[in-house]
Amino acid sequence: MIQTLKNLFCGRFNCKPEEFEERAFQECLPFHARILAPLIRMAAPRFFDRDFQLIRHMGETKAWRDARTEIVAFLDERRLAYSFLRFGLRLRVSGRKATALAHGLLPREKDRAPAAKAA
Repeated sequence: MIQTLKNLFCGRFNCKPEEFEERAFQECLPFHARILAPLIRMAAPRFFDRDFQLIRHMGETKAWRDARTEIVAFLDERRLAYSFLRFGLRLRVSGRKATALAHGLLPREKDRAPAAKAA
């Protein structure tokens, strides 16, 4: 059975499934944003909504290609809605960190069993 990124993440980071979004969010933030995120979330609770949406969608993926599709859509969308806080100061989920997380946990097409390709 192929597992979701959420299941693989919880196994690797020893967390409960209900902690996945928060833990993955923290893992995907640049260091300085990890420090500022709690303050921003108190002042503007919806500021990171799109970031959490990305984390949720990535969590349901079962293959690297699907997670990469979610990340690319996130990156494309953010270019259309530029914000100095989010992009100038990098107070957002890092596409590079999200990519590295998915790459390290999810199977790539070549990693799948031959039986899965034939099915």
